[in-house]
Order: sequence, then structure tokens, then C-alpha cells
Amino acid sequence: MGRVIRAQRKGAGGIFKAHVVGRKGAAKLRTLDYSERQGYIRGVVKTIVHDPGRGAPLAKVVFRDPYHYRRVEETFIATEGMFTGQFVYAGKK
Repeated sequence: MGRVIRAQRKGAGGIFKAHVVGRKGAAKLRTLDYSERQGYIRGVVKTIVHDPGRGAPLAKVVFRDPYHYRRVEETFIATEGMFTGQFVYAGKK
């Protein structure tokens, strides 16, 4: 057999690994439901958070669910000038 050389013992990477442990979630737009296809839906920016490994901050936006009595939290990429408490409209119009 051979030996496990020093570079293999140390493991892969160091500064060249992606920092994926403290991520805040995937930034996506809302999935289109009936209210967004026909008009728009209003949401409120609750928090703006820093996501490690990403250059732009993320905005946690809360919408009312159009079908059930609950609230749905979506994660958007925060635009410049966005603040907490701001209304965000998503939809066709």
C-alpha cells in the first residue's frame, strides 16, 4: 500500500471553498398565481439581511396568501433604496 500524502490529509480547499453554511435562502421571484397573472399583489419588506457569499443584500418580503388564511414570506434581492416597511407590488400590472 502507499501512504496518504500530506496534501490529501489536509483535505480539499481552504480559501477556495464556497462559504455555504450561513446562507439565508435562495433569492427568487414569486410563482405566478391568479392574482399576479390578472393584476398585482402587495407585499411588505420585513427585513433586509446580509447573505454570506453574495454581493447584494436580501430582502424578506411578506405577502398575503391569495388562497389560504396565512402569510407567505419570499426572499428577493434587495434593490438600491429599498427599506423595511416599504410596499412591494408583484404582478402583471
